[in-house]
Amino acid sequence: MNNYDKNKIARQNKEYHYDLREFQLRSVCLLETIDKVCKKYGIHYYIIAGTLLGAVRHKGFIPWDDDQDIALLRKDYDLLMQHSQEWLPKPFSIVNHENCPHYPKYFAKLEDTSTTIVERIYLGYAGGIYMDIFPLDDVPDNNFLRWWHFRKFNFARKMLYFVYRDPYKHGKGPRSWWSLFIQKCFSKEGLHRWCQKILKEYNGHKNCNLVMTHDDGFKAYKKEIFGEPKRVVFEGVEADAPTVPDGFLSVLYGKNYMELPPENQRRSHFHDYCDLTKPYAGFDIKTLTD
Repeated sequence: MNNYDKNKIARQNKEYHYDLREFQLRSVCLLETIDKVCKKYGIHYYIIAGTLLGAVRHKGFIPWDDDQDIALLRKDYDLLMQHSQEWLPKPFSIVNHENCPHYPKYFAKLEDTSTTIVERIYLGYAGGIYMDIFPLDDVPDNNFLRWWHFRKFNFARKMLYFVYRDPYKHGKGPRSWWSLFIQKCFSKEGLHRWCQKILKEYNGHKNCNLVMTHDDGFKAYKKEIFGEPKRVVFEGVEADAPTVPDGFLSVLYGKNYMELPPENQRRSHFHDYCDLTKPYAGFDIKTLTD
């Protein structure tokens, strides 16, 4: 059994854990920071996904959740990416594929650089406590065109995953061959460019009254849901939500989103490594697999 499998078993058995509530409260500073920056520079952002559900249903984190998600319409997203280094106070930083060659995602993260988090060792990336930042991109109203668009993107995203993943995650046998093949055929930079090209494919086109984060499966949202932000409370902090929170939540989670799921569906991330006291700069992820 390799170290990746041992770590997975440890997470499942909760042998490795951290104080989830401490983690949640420490990460609220991310929301406070992005709210101040966006307000100062006239940018609209929206809490989404589990963060929005938590605000509506729990007035804060879903008890078993440990991350935050926001989204911005593409023009605001690009503006934030362009100016993040000058706008954000220390120790906060926005990380994306353009400023970090080891970053494996198509979207950005706001990170607290005074902490260290390794989501999954086999992706080879160490960052800080984070908030996911998604662009909202136009997609066609036509169901087939939207399906084809998402299928293209989903394929590109899977290739991006394999080009970053340690090919020997499951050992050096046949299960490593696919990742090795992908890494021979594609470059990280090329796949990031391909993902971004697909994401922006329909921006500004007519007959595109829907947007997607491209992280919610095939779920698409009416643009009018994301109008003038509505202020909501999350862990005692005011934050911006979609104009019509129900319009987002009912699409993503169904009409009964206020009901708690069964206990066996209440899952936390259980990051592979967490240190809330040390910065991730200079952290050697290889020490976790020795």
